[in-house]
Amino acid sequence: MSDRDQNNYFFLNRMGCWPGFDRSGLELSANGTLCLLPVPHFQGTLPDEVHNAPTPDGPSGLAIDRLGNIYFSDPLNDRIWRIDNCTGNCAVVSCIGGTGANPSQFITPRGLLVPSERDVLLVADSGNHCVKVFDLRAFQLLEIWGQATAAGIPRPGSAPGQFNTPWALTCDPAGNVYVVDYGNHRVQKFNSLGDVEPSFAQNTASALKNPVDIAVSVSCGQIEVLILDRSDTAGAIYAFHADGSPVLDKQGNKLVIGGPELQYATGMAGSDSDLYVGDDTPDRRRVRAFHINRDSIEFAGEAIGYDGPAAALLLDGKGGLWVHSGATPPVRLSAHGGCRNRGVLWSTSPIQVPGRKVVWHRLQALLQPLAVNAHLDLFVYTTSQDNDGPQPALNSSNPFTDPRWRPVSFTAGTNITDLHIGGKGAKFLWIGVLFLSNGTAASPALSQLRVEFDHPTYDQYLPAIFRDRRECDEFLPRLLSLFESFNMEVEEEIAALPALFDPKASPERFLGWLAGCLGFAIDENWDERKQRKLIAEIFQLSGRRGTRAGLRESLRLLAGVNAIIEEPILHASWWALPGSAASCCDNCASHSTDSGTASGSETSILGWTTMLAPAQPQGAVVGTSCDLDQSHLITDDDLGSPLFTDVAHHFSVAVYRGQISCADVLTRIQAVLEEEAPAHTTYELCVIEPSFRVGFQSRVGIDTIVAGTTRTLSLGSGQVLGSDTVLAGTCLNRLGIETSLGLTAPLS
Repeated sequence: MSDRDQNNYFFLNRMGCWPGFDRSGLELSANGTLCLLPVPHFQGTLPDEVHNAPTPDGPSGLAIDRLGNIYFSDPLNDRIWRIDNCTGNCAVVSCIGGTGANPSQFITPRGLLVPSERDVLLVADSGNHCVKVFDLRAFQLLEIWGQATAAGIPRPGSAPGQFNTPWALTCDPAGNVYVVDYGNHRVQKFNSLGDVEPSFAQNTASALKNPVDIAVSVSCGQIEVLILDRSDTAGAIYAFHADGSPVLDKQGNKLVIGGPELQYATGMAGSDSDLYVGDDTPDRRRVRAFHINRDSIEFAGEAIGYDGPAAALLLDGKGGLWVHSGATPPVRLSAHGGCRNRGVLWSTSPIQVPGRKVVWHRLQALLQPLAVNAHLDLFVYTTSQDNDGPQPALNSSNPFTDPRWRPVSFTAGTNITDLHIGGKGAKFLWIGVLFLSNGTAASPALSQLRVEFDHPTYDQYLPAIFRDRRECDEFLPRLLSLFESFNMEVEEEIAALPALFDPKASPERFLGWLAGCLGFAIDENWDERKQRKLIAEIFQLSGRRGTRAGLRESLRLLAGVNAIIEEPILHASWWALPGSAASCCDNCASHSTDSGTASGSETSILGWTTMLAPAQPQGAVVGTSCDLDQSHLITDDDLGSPLFTDVAHHFSVAVYRGQISCADVLTRIQAVLEEEAPAHTTYELCVIEPSFRVGFQSRVGIDTIVAGTTRTLSLGSGQVLGSDTVLAGTCLNRLGIETSLGLTAPLS
């Protein structure tokens, strides 16, 4: 409606960070859109050997190199396998493996790692109590970390840098390597050169009891080392900084994830915003996903379609999550292929108009079209009492069961995205939003919430008797608001009609229509920016249409050339013999004029300032020009007009060859001339070829060229004698051989 107050609404997502709201099960994207937290999804049928694989007695290893090849350990057979990134073939890595204590042999190899700084493969050889480093190209042994020996037999060690049954490996972006030293109940840190840094193990020792796996996440530029610690009765994930100091949450407490499901956890992988943990709970073997915020870690959900052990997890950087059961080849899941089933958004502080009560009218959700099996519902509560806002029951199947929330009759999947609030005036408004999905469908994507208050509704146009609410209370306003919502888009389009006539604001699909209103056809090959620019200038150009300036501007805008337009008639004049200074009589003197004639020979040079007439100027004279079928009569007013019949209503258009860069430019020029030239005129299009004439054409790259092929003077060649061709003369000297300009090398 035209009288709608444009200041009676709020947008609640400000700066893309939703101030005054809290959320559960939702992810905030960089552009401020809220979606359900993503979870992994295995598409297809899970192989039976993965589903029936035995529960592993410890972690295995997964690693990926720069070429995308996947490596996984086989603790039961003391081997390392490789999946080729190009062919997908899976084969044992030759030259290494086999049971034994030799440098290239293993005893129960577990963790694997390809560091970010080196093209090497690190293997946690748990039975030989060391970490072995192999070159990725030849798989030649390069280093052995932490092995203690007695009489040549590997032994466990507890000194810094030594191991007792190493289990898991990971590294941070700085190239530091972290090793779970399972037998010594600690995690050791090594720099990129393989030197141990004892302080990390010392700083984390008080928190850890039985670490089994490890992952690294980078949150807001800060490295966080996540360690899975597991006992017989409980499990937890602890977060540490790169120096071993604990990460703190919002309340200043140590950041810890705990729960009974972590008692059987094994296998970890982390990224900047996600953490994945294997859950080998009996009769319920899953992969659990967590979302990492700056100072919190929230459970997102379980992987969809995967039911099996997870001895090792790996993110491949291409949207894939690899899961290794420990006994079978790994399978690939889509890391963000699914989403959580439910998420909640609610206001932690009420929305209000400072200093007064208002009639809250409408709450509208601005979101992308909902996919099948994805739903979003809005809930509101208005009150004038402070601190009276309801809170959602996050652990309930229906978080908005409190009767204060409207709508009070909740039915899942109704998609209430545009809600009439209504009611009497109130100071405070509380809002709740419920996100729902079946997990495999795309999540609802909420970008904004818009709330209106003191809105002029349709009831102001009804007779006064219909505005009396004593009989119908809220029924009529709600009914009218329903009809108003139907017409909202139409009214907004009507209000936005002026923008359709603005070349800068008109939608792209209307540009062709707007150009047609101005009698101008746009080329579909032009980009949007050029179309808008031409439409903005075409109105002013239409006022000069038919003039030389207008035609030149049209060629510049539509064909992209700066043409030279000449009208020969402006330079034409009569040719007359010099006359005497005195007139023969007063009658001749009254008819004499200086315009278009030459009174002296110095201003009447044939071929330069004047030319011969193409027709007889005196009409038909007996004995001279009175030839049958070859003479014509003219009036006194037309005396002299035949002198200009070949130049009248004629113009020439000259374009430099350098401006015709493409073959279609000449076609565009001709199209513009046919469209814009006055109907009674004729024209000649000339292309100025580049030649070197001092004073006329001497701008290199514009109207002249240097060097080129040898030119000869021949009939029909198009060369002009005395302009770009001379007769005879000595051969021009070659550049670098007697080429003194003005002495031995003149310009010709």
